Amino acid sequence: MLEYKSPTTMEMCDVKTYLIEDPDPNGPFGAKEVGQGPLLPVPPAVANAVYNAVGVRIDEVPITPEKVLKALREKSKGRDGRFGPSSIPSVEWPEPLRVLTPAEGGDGREMPRVAVHS
Repeated sequence: MLEYKSPTTMEMCDVKTYLIEDPDPNGPFGAKEVGQGPLLPVPPAVANAVYNAVGVRIDEVPITPEKVLKALREKSKGRDGRFGPSSIPSVEWPEPLRVLTPAEGGDGREMPRVAVHS
């Protein structure tokens, strides 16, 4: 992955972006992720371009000629023309944190957890 260069704006066509405000009730102050957000639509757009061009799906990056050729070979044998993981891994998520906003009297720290007895 270190040698894989993600496409930049110089290589991409225009992308129509829709911004929808939808606060996350589990994030501090309704926040969601920050950081690599602008990169998220690029690999799927490239994967869709490959599919539109040759009719096979590549479900992992980097998308390489070898992966495209393998998917094309599978498709020519009557199988699913797809390359990538066969399943989604099961991931255990921690319990959500509750952080009060300043308007709710919070100070940015996690609220104490309350023991629930049944």
